Amino acid sequence: MVKILKEYQSWYSENRGFFEGLKVHQSLLYTRLYPIYDVLYYLYKENKNSDSLDEDINKIIQVGLEYLHQQVFTCKLYYEKFFNKDFHAFLEYDRVVNYILFLEDLKYELKEKNIDYDQVAYEDIVEYLELMISEKKEVPENLNAYIDSRISNFIQLDSYDFLSIIDIFVEIGDTLGLSFDEEEIIIGEDI
Repeated sequence: MVKILKEYQSWYSENRGFFEGLKVHQSLLYTRLYPIYDVLYYLYKENKNSDSLDEDINKIIQVGLEYLHQQVFTCKLYYEKFFNKDFHAFLEYDRVVNYILFLEDLKYELKEKNIDYDQVAYEDIVEYLELMISEKKEVPENLNAYIDSRISNFIQLDSYDFLSIIDIFVEIGDTLGLSFDEEEIIIGEDI
């Protein structure tokens, strides 16, 4: 088996239960990550008996696995550190964690495209969200509008195209013929 597929297999075995918990509880974090999860699962199943991978498929798996690993690692960090592995308590803040992950993606994209932004304003938003989690503050109903307005204060998102890794994997999934309707998403069996 190809090395990157073995790495995926190991990651999958280690994180499948956590990911299934996100799905069962209809977490926003599951919705965020399932396009990448499903593309990787599909490519694994299609190529697990191969001795080598096409360069493009290898790159897709490598990028997807690194991204998924980082995102799930961050989720688990909050889950363990601030919620003492209480899944239901963690899920009360999944919108907040989702925004933190989105902001990480946005920062990466801004740096990649050499776009100037107000780093202090960025850090203020992240600090606000992390404080909400660490102090178990109530998540405001209007959090989406509030964060969107704060983001627009440090960068004009309309002024450039923001294509996240998730968007790219949705396109890859479409090319592979995968559908991302939640009812059709299946957490695979042990691999």
